[in-house]
Amino acid sequence: MKTGGSIIRGAVTVTALLTIGVFLFLFLFIGYEGMPVFSLTGGYTFLFTTAWNPTAARPELGIGTMIAGSLYVSFLAVLMALPCGVGCAVYIIFCAPRRWREMLLSFIDLIAGVPSVIFGFIGLTTVVRFMERSLSVSTGECVLAAAVVLAVMILPFIVANCAESVCSGRERYEEASLALGVDKWHMIMHLLPRHLREALTVSLILSFARATGETMAVMMVMGNAAVMPTLLGKGESVPALIALEMGSAEYGSPHYHALYAAGMVLMAVLILSNLLFYYIKRRGGGER
Repeated sequence: MKTGGSIIRGAVTVTALLTIGVFLFLFLFIGYEGMPVFSLTGGYTFLFTTAWNPTAARPELGIGTMIAGSLYVSFLAVLMALPCGVGCAVYIIFCAPRRWREMLLSFIDLIAGVPSVIFGFIGLTTVVRFMERSLSVSTGECVLAAAVVLAVMILPFIVANCAESVCSGRERYEEASLALGVDKWHMIMHLLPRHLREALTVSLILSFARATGETMAVMMVMGNAAVMPTLLGKGESVPALIALEMGSAEYGSPHYHALYAAGMVLMAVLILSNLLFYYIKRRGGGER
């Protein structure tokens, strides 16, 4: 038994170290390929200017519009999905029949595994068409359409994260509330939100990170125009920029290095989001 335990422990350690090594390699490689652009344009110019013309005689390398597009569509999607996700979690735990709960949660987890290109295709044939016909949006591709599709994609993550906290809140408050004659909906409206505060914050961070890194679905319905995004106008996200132009960028050119630098910016946002997530989880654990 001791020998078997040592083998398993060693295998787990090697796997963990290998995973960390792969992540560090990717981070260093992207940094190595992306850093030259900062010596060409400067960090402020690259991050905050809006001119993107990397193949000109004097390349213009500013991804401000793409950063704005990523942040705009991600925040909008989270604002749409968070209330729906919390409401869905409350319904499953408090209102759905007991025999249906596990099936509903499993179905929601199944939705989370659907490829993003499927969501993009459905959005292209339904949401984009609706925008074009009902809101008179030219071609129908816009930031709002991308946000709607993205909100549906991140909804399962919010529901799964909040359902566990709603369930623990029910176990914590339900018996005492019933003993005091407190109505179930009064408990949900006044006691449960305090218990869900940490879960809501974590859901906000994780869903924002998920939305920021999404490529295919957003690329299919957002319009992919390098302009400052507006609600019913086109825009482009950082992942879409990399996916669309990396294949045509000449190796070693400013265009090539700028795309890697855009990947550095995206990775920095995701790393900061995950660090904030772990900080909140540790802080919440310490308070308990």
